[in-house]
Amino acid sequence: MPDPECHIRFDNNPYGVYLAGQTLAGQVELRLTEILSVIGISLRLDGLTEVEWSEVIEAATGQPGNRKTTRYHGQQTLLNSTSFLCGSSVGPVRDLAIGTHTYHFSCDLPAHLPTSFEGYHGRIRYTAKVSVHRTKARIDPIGQVSFTVLRHLNLNEHGEVLLLPAKSELTKVFCCGPCSSEPLYISATIARCGYIPGQTIVMKIDAVNRSRTTVTEFRVKLIQKLSYTSQHPTVESRSDALVVAESRCSGVTSGEVVKHQQNLLIPALPPTYTDGSPLFSINYELEVEARVTGPNISPRLAMPITIGTIALETSIPKEKLKPLTKPSWDPFTGTQHYTDIIGTRIPVGNIARRSQAGLEEQLPNGSNNVRLHYVVHRNSSELPP
Repeated sequence: MPDPECHIRFDNNPYGVYLAGQTLAGQVELRLTEILSVIGISLRLDGLTEVEWSEVIEAATGQPGNRKTTRYHGQQTLLNSTSFLCGSSVGPVRDLAIGTHTYHFSCDLPAHLPTSFEGYHGRIRYTAKVSVHRTKARIDPIGQVSFTVLRHLNLNEHGEVLLLPAKSELTKVFCCGPCSSEPLYISATIARCGYIPGQTIVMKIDAVNRSRTTVTEFRVKLIQKLSYTSQHPTVESRSDALVVAESRCSGVTSGEVVKHQQNLLIPALPPTYTDGSPLFSINYELEVEARVTGPNISPRLAMPITIGTIALETSIPKEKLKPLTKPSWDPFTGTQHYTDIIGTRIPVGNIARRSQAGLEEQLPNGSNNVRLHYVVHRNSSELPP
């Protein structure tokens, strides 16, 4: 006996996209070309988190072909709801006449369901499956359709920490011992730590290069960090890092100071997910990579951010703002500390020629003709009476 033709449709929702906590409603349409004898027809809604990956381990002997492949996997049930459109799992046999039979269904989705996700080694999937119960022992699936769940992550519910600016900095010395160079200093700053897709991250990059190594370019990356934990055959973990957005700007040559402002548009992404499953999590971080010449490792600095679905609404009061970190490394020697540098490139060799009165001064030819405005801070003992 052939299976009936089955169509599952969602009410006023042709793409089957729902928010966690909403009511999923629709109809199942069966088209029969001959009489169908059943004890019931069921609709099952499933939600699963699944992780799976394989690792190849070389045997201790080191001989070729002596490898062992281990498959790690795990599964967590998020949603498991079964309802009968007609009959039951133990009822008497009934005959469905030839023609079209339509059944309506409705189910309230739990509010805690995470957002649907598809990755290389992990996924969060939701499906609706219709099955025909011919007898107590024989159950035949006849139709299945996937639907998407979106879970809101309101950034305003995570306190003021996401409203605070963030800063990351590093000082890199190339080579070592008597061959070591003067340091390369890099800092990156963002205005806040919480964003939603469609917003633009504005990052400010400051760099002072007193080394002999040239930074050819800066790469600003938004990285999606996926973490997986298996259940079988043993509990193991692995992580993947995917670059989901990137922008680039010019670097800094030896003996220069640069300032950049990079804008990074956030694409459509699932929100940060860290509290719903022991098997799978999603985090995000911003990374600045300084690409350098020669056989050197390109220095990187990173700062975590949170991706949500509801944007931050307010700004942090100024009286609550505190210094981001300890005072930045002073790239200039001596007791003077220069701030508020306006310009793009400043040859370090000309730094000492700034006016001591805090006025603008035109640098000599060969210095990129950058005009500067700066403030000089001295120790209190050096201040004039």
